[in-house]
Amino acid sequence: MQQIKKLEDLVQAVKKNQSMTLAVAAGEDPATIEAIAKCVEDDLLRVILIGSAEKVEAIAKSHSEAFAGEVEIVHSEDEKDAAQRAVQLVRNGKAGLLMKGLLSTATFMKAILDKEFGLVPPGGLLTHVAVMEVPTYPKLLIVSDAGIIPNPTMDEKVTILNHTIRIAHQLGNANPKAALISAAEKINFRLQSSIDAAVIKAMAERKQIRGAIVDGPLALDVSLSPEHCRIKGLESPIDGQADILIFPNIETANTFYKSAIILAHGQSASIVAGSSAPIVLSSRADDDDTKFYSIVLAAYLASQGNQIEDASID
Repeated sequence: MQQIKKLEDLVQAVKKNQSMTLAVAAGEDPATIEAIAKCVEDDLLRVILIGSAEKVEAIAKSHSEAFAGEVEIVHSEDEKDAAQRAVQLVRNGKAGLLMKGLLSTATFMKAILDKEFGLVPPGGLLTHVAVMEVPTYPKLLIVSDAGIIPNPTMDEKVTILNHTIRIAHQLGNANPKAALISAAEKINFRLQSSIDAAVIKAMAERKQIRGAIVDGPLALDVSLSPEHCRIKGLESPIDGQADILIFPNIETANTFYKSAIILAHGQSASIVAGSSAPIVLSSRADDDDTKFYSIVLAAYLASQGNQIEDASID
């Protein structure tokens, strides 16, 4: 498998496999239409818009008649029904990925999490995963969790790590380097993130977590800079060249995510992982490129097979 080294590589990869269909819940949203229009116009995927047929068609035509003619519209009376219909399209295999449109996140997630008709298996865990391209770093970074789980437990961190490892493999990185972030490299019993990282590292060494080189606790600088490793005299298999960053909580992950975008002019593609199909859950603050690349990432992962791996402790 060819390794994806830049976000633009995702676009080229998806162009080679144009069989993916995106289901958009409550598609009567101009911002959502703008986000998906480039994907449709570039023949990257097919789109089904679920919502008020009259409103969806009017908004689609306001973008362009050509775009309106390319999308399928499924009528729905309200946002709850739109979310359920979109999820059902994915469950039935008529769509390979899912996106939130003009409806509340709570309604959208309730349909996804429905125990009987949703997309998450029993005991499953949804997590936010961002694939980031930062000009000051030589390769893509996979970052989690910056958007869903406030304070993941140790067990949840193992699941999050497994999700990111699977995505790294799908991007063509067969043995990614995963850094478990804390405040310092030395184990500190006063920091739960330090203890969690040390235990998860031991699990990886005992083959309870497979498919990656895992080390922690690590501070952010030695995770991303070989020079800082040398200055500190730190010997780590990560050696300042992390592919994956697992943060201790949503505050640290979200702060890194936004700092990398705003201060370092990074670009991101984000999905919700842990369901039977990739989910695009865009933020209102996301720019057009972020939304576009997020949809493309979801389409690429769907084309690779989004099977959920067992992240339980052996």
